Amino acid sequence: MTYDLLIIGSGSAGVAAALDAASRGAKVAVIEGGILGGTCVNVGCVPSKALLRAAEAFYRAGHHPFQGIHTRAVRAELPAIIRQKDSLVEELRQEKYAHVLEAAGVSLIQGQARFRDGETLEVNGQVYKAEGYVLATGALPTLPPIPGLAESQPWSYLEALSPDTHPESLLVIGGGPIGLEIAQIYARLGTRVTVLEATPYLLPAEDPELSNLLRGYLEEEGMEIQTGTRVQGVERQGEAFLVHTDRETYRAQRLLVATGRRPRTQGLNLEAARVRLGPRGEVAVDEYLKSTNPRIFAAGDVAGLPQFVYVAAQSGRLAARNALGGREALELKAVPRVTFTDPALATVGLTEEEARQHYGPGIRVSRLPLNQLPKALAQHDPRGLFKLVVDAEGTVLGLSILALEAGDALQEAVLAVRFGLHYRDLIDTFHPYLTLAEGIRLVAQALDTQVEMLSCCA
Repeated sequence: MTYDLLIIGSGSAGVAAALDAASRGAKVAVIEGGILGGTCVNVGCVPSKALLRAAEAFYRAGHHPFQGIHTRAVRAELPAIIRQKDSLVEELRQEKYAHVLEAAGVSLIQGQARFRDGETLEVNGQVYKAEGYVLATGALPTLPPIPGLAESQPWSYLEALSPDTHPESLLVIGGGPIGLEIAQIYARLGTRVTVLEATPYLLPAEDPELSNLLRGYLEEEGMEIQTGTRVQGVERQGEAFLVHTDRETYRAQRLLVATGRRPRTQGLNLEAARVRLGPRGEVAVDEYLKSTNPRIFAAGDVAGLPQFVYVAAQSGRLAARNALGGREALELKAVPRVTFTDPALATVGLTEEEARQHYGPGIRVSRLPLNQLPKALAQHDPRGLFKLVVDAEGTVLGLSILALEAGDALQEAVLAVRFGLHYRDLIDTFHPYLTLAEGIRLVAQALDTQVEMLSCCA
């Protein structure tokens, strides 16, 4: 059976590739060996954010800053929360994946794909051939080589988002975005949570100043956080996990490992297809997402790209176009990233440390504590900070925001970084009053003015 484009994987990268190619008149099929929809809708973005919201609702019922409002958190029934999450996932899987592909005229082939050679592949005994291929198989959680860890059968995010029990205590190895988001879900639902991170501070890719602020807020909620802690061994004793570190031994009912994900390439027989893998097991691609086989392209996590759904989708679209004869390079200059804790940490561009490494001491940095932002004062939640970095000429290099719903205010900065705007462009742009986005104007003004001397409405 022949197609213009065959896509392996039905996650965000694969579906974006399929829809783009089909819109251009190509005959397209998507091959999926597991559950339609990939990571984001099934076990990633959608379920984790749904659970974060549920946990927030429960937590806010018992903790809010408003006088005269008397509420309390009675109990959290985790099985019911999970059922509602699963219902949402199933609905989105059907409406936004199955129905959308069908409406676009894209064929869906269920089964495991395996390349026979550099031009054909096989699924369920049937041979398929295409002018171009897109590998969009995503990534899987991986375990670090810690003695006893694999044998103890810990949770990954897969099990943590569909738990078999509501644990009284939870140990989290890994203080990155996935680990912290799941840690806060369980902590707010009543679980005693301890986070162990090997690096000196949480969220190692982010600005340490904001990361340390976030740590303080999480600890105020009762979470125990240990950074600079090396796990040396894990053992299972009945229903308990024991984690031995270079400091002490920790004990909990459940153990979550959130230390990274690896590209999913096993079983594809890529060697027969003359597709080379990179040092992290990713499909090695050029700027046009082409592998070492000119017929085969790769997109998303399997290509070793930043592991965000929007990067996967954009790379999927470009991989499809290039596999059909195009030549569009993937631009990664202004990739936003958001950790959806409360408060959330959102960043685009360079942090202060990265900017000093690239541009030297001539950069300028401004800060806006949220107690200087009218919206934060009105909602009695001054937790957080805006931090802006510009070069010596004033061009915006990066912005980090720690605040409730920080990701919703970041997009203006994404455009500023991508198109090289001057910080005065941010000042001279209208920002609606009493919004989080107004903080972008104020932190830009802070480069020239003490923000404490600014009027709240002027």
